[in-house]
Amino acid sequence: MPNNYMIPTNNRTHLAVAVFPTTRPKGIVQMIHGALEHKERYYEFAQFLSDHGYIAVVSDNRGHGASISKDDPWGIMRSIPQLIADQVRITNFIKEKYPRLQVSLFGHSFGSILARLYLQKHDNEINAVALTGTANYIPVVPLGLLIGKAFLKIYPETAKWTFLSKLSGLAPGDHSWLSYDRENIRQVSQDPLMMDEYPVKSLVTLWEGDFELKQTRHFHCTNPHLPIMSLVGAEDKFSGGEKGLADTVGTLKKIGYQKVISIREPHMKHEVLQETKRQVVFDRLLKFFEIHQ
Repeated sequence: MPNNYMIPTNNRTHLAVAVFPTTRPKGIVQMIHGALEHKERYYEFAQFLSDHGYIAVVSDNRGHGASISKDDPWGIMRSIPQLIADQVRITNFIKEKYPRLQVSLFGHSFGSILARLYLQKHDNEINAVALTGTANYIPVVPLGLLIGKAFLKIYPETAKWTFLSKLSGLAPGDHSWLSYDRENIRQVSQDPLMMDEYPVKSLVTLWEGDFELKQTRHFHCTNPHLPIMSLVGAEDKFSGGEKGLADTVGTLKKIGYQKVISIREPHMKHEVLQETKRQVVFDRLLKFFEIHQ
């Protein structure tokens, strides 16, 4: 079982962080979860890493799980820079506890966007990056931002609009795209900590993150030899298929990162860590972390 911490931030919100310890640790893996979910969904993978000699650190993103307060209500994401700053806080927190260990960064789906944006100013803090459910840049995002910001001039930040949710690919009530594993779909549908739909404010923040992926001039790239691996299901709609994955790799290389690899796992959808044959994914990620330790 993990050790649980509440890390203070710049307001009344404390970040809920679970740390899976291990004996004779080789390194640290800091994990960032995806949209609409929470840290507990990564406990199986975190325990796997712990069993193989890595301290796994997984947190609830601000506005998710237990990382909430009156300043950051459940379901509200106000700012990409704020979310990135939270992950930097967590890196600093875990490095203070284990100053001799290197940190690898892992992000799934929206967490893959945050992991990539973490690199803008902090790529020298980590020694490897692994992404799953890697979200590609979506050309319709500027239009979504325009509509969403106009909506928020009229309605409060807690207001939802199913039209924009569908435009984002996060239509309420639809979980079929997550995985082929039906048990995973059942659990998601019954999980009280899972959100079914974001308010428009959070959709705008999500899209701002996706838009920022293409702003290559904002990346300092102080660590061009940083190993980066993207691992997605071959039937993952959020990766953009072969074209979207090629664009993701091309963008990272344009920024200056020289060691970028991309893997597509057959007969898997978006949540590769939750598929029936997820052990294949666990093993691939472990090997990546060990090679680049």
